[in-house]
Amino acid sequence: MKTPAASPHLDVRNVMWLLAAMAFVVAPHLPRLPYWVDAFFTLIVAWRAWMAWKALRHPSRWVMALLTIGATIATLQQYRTLSGREAGVTLLIVMTALKLLEMRTQREVTLSIYLGFFLVLTNFLFSQAIPLGLYMLVCVWILIGTMVGFNRVGSTPTLRERLKPSAMLLLQSIPLMLAFFVIFPRATGPLWALPIDSRSGMTGLTDTMTPGNISNLIKSDALAFRVHFDGPRPAYSRLYWRGPVMTEFDGGATWSVPPIAPPGGISYSRREGRVNYELTLEPHNKTWVFALDVPAEPPPGTYVLGDLEVRDRRPVAERRRYEMSSYLDYRYGEGASPVLLKSLLKLDERRNPRTIALARKWAAEYPDKRRLLQQVFQFYNREFTYTLEPPPLDPRNPYDDFLFETKQGFCEHYAGSFALIMRAAGIPARVVTGYQGGEVNPVNNELIVRQADAHAWTEIWLEGQGWLRVDPTAAVSPLRVEGGVNAALGPIGVIPTLVAADPLGLLASIRDSWRAMNSQWDEWVVGYNSEKQRQFFMRWGAPSVDWQTLGVWLIAATFGLGSAISFALFIRDLPPRREASLAAWERFCAKLGASGLARSPSEGPLDYLRRVTRERPDAAAAAEDITRRYIEARYGAGASREQLRELARRVREFRPA
Repeated sequence: MKTPAASPHLDVRNVMWLLAAMAFVVAPHLPRLPYWVDAFFTLIVAWRAWMAWKALRHPSRWVMALLTIGATIATLQQYRTLSGREAGVTLLIVMTALKLLEMRTQREVTLSIYLGFFLVLTNFLFSQAIPLGLYMLVCVWILIGTMVGFNRVGSTPTLRERLKPSAMLLLQSIPLMLAFFVIFPRATGPLWALPIDSRSGMTGLTDTMTPGNISNLIKSDALAFRVHFDGPRPAYSRLYWRGPVMTEFDGGATWSVPPIAPPGGISYSRREGRVNYELTLEPHNKTWVFALDVPAEPPPGTYVLGDLEVRDRRPVAERRRYEMSSYLDYRYGEGASPVLLKSLLKLDERRNPRTIALARKWAAEYPDKRRLLQQVFQFYNREFTYTLEPPPLDPRNPYDDFLFETKQGFCEHYAGSFALIMRAAGIPARVVTGYQGGEVNPVNNELIVRQADAHAWTEIWLEGQGWLRVDPTAAVSPLRVEGGVNAALGPIGVIPTLVAADPLGLLASIRDSWRAMNSQWDEWVVGYNSEKQRQFFMRWGAPSVDWQTLGVWLIAATFGLGSAISFALFIRDLPPRREASLAAWERFCAKLGASGLARSPSEGPLDYLRRVTRERPDAAAAAEDITRRYIEARYGAGASREQLRELARRVREFRPA
């Protein structure tokens, strides 16, 4: 088959514009792609730019075939699949680069630009933040400008000639874009929702806990969830957000969630201090939902396990909003089964022997459980340090090493070692992980809980009292529980440090305003699902809408907006009326007549100008300018609407003495 000749439209400037536009679109993907994809895309784009600059021949079909097969195999080797978010986007990027390399005809140019528009959409599969949205809008603007350049025949447009018409096209599309966004029938979740690949890593708590994993999580400033309280916000020290409950212990250092979930059901012997709130949970690809300790009732689509852990029926792979309620004063579990309590006493006698021996010694000395707890808290308070970077521990007997040697740790060190001491002393114990506290945004009174607020504490079972929450970290660092990790350890991260160092509080104000704006963006744009859509139309007097009704409205809106835009463009492009110049000329003559220099009916424009110049030299320059414009518009080549408006303006500003 004969290779098609290159299109005359593929001059070097147009090709460079297209390559630059594609680089802008792909740039946000590069940090999250494998290194070989970054190198492949960069080399292919550079190769295509060099070909355009030097007018080199395109690579042969055999070379293109080998590159295509190699890129496909590399993608399959990287992800073990060609479907899913990461693999699909990677394959699309490498194939788009190859399409740029083989691009010869105007048809292939158009296809490449359309691929660029599709790549814009793929960026929203990873993030829907405001800066990315603005950046992608600029990318669309550049792609439209690229299309304008390729469709200009016979000349290469300037920068202004590319960007101005593309900006007008983009502005004209905004009403239709808004109509489609608001009216288009929604399924559950955002329009761009896509299940998160199970292979993709996500920041957050896991179903296991060992000394060190939560302290690593503290260094992350990523958002975990946001909370709006219906009424007064509870005290900071009572904000324990319950997550995974860990009852399995390997005897050394690792606590984990049991493989078989405990039977569900909520049964409180005392339930007081009910708090209602709305929680917006960020995706973490797990099924647990964080609730203020302890949950009153599960939100729709969730259920509660026997350890009061709230679970969703499917992994939280996209942002979700729950209306929840909890009790702050409670009692439960007095009648726990002996089998369950016995399982919560399990430990490995061969590991951490010093910790076990100390716990049994205290149990013998203090048969009163309250006295025993006081002794343990005094032990922690007297000799231990709360730190974000504790020294490494002996892998065989980590809690022995922590309690008797290093004595420096984070919350998981204290929660895990305390639970082991309790079990060794004959008290059933388990570890609860989640978050503690949060940061209040004064702009919208929203509580922001980040990964840096991750925490671990312990629950113990006492006869006649049931399950009690005990936080051994409070014995070592009360500031952690009363004010958060930043209060206990100082600002963590660059931005918190800069905010804390600002004496005027300007950075804090900017940060809070930005967070409040992001909250509204997440609620009404990113989280605009079927429920939000229903609420929106209820505000306009439509209590119930179905997809058929929305479809009719969408067609009507599209037709109405399209007609309005078309009519406006039609009016704008109408040829100018020649009578407009005559009306301006008559106003000009009337002004001169009122000053004592009336025009004779038989006097032409040039004759009248000569008389005005002779008798009123002070108005000669302005009169000559207006007369020349009128003659050109009335008797010459005509005038555009802008030129006619300029003539009318000069006549309006003309003031004869």
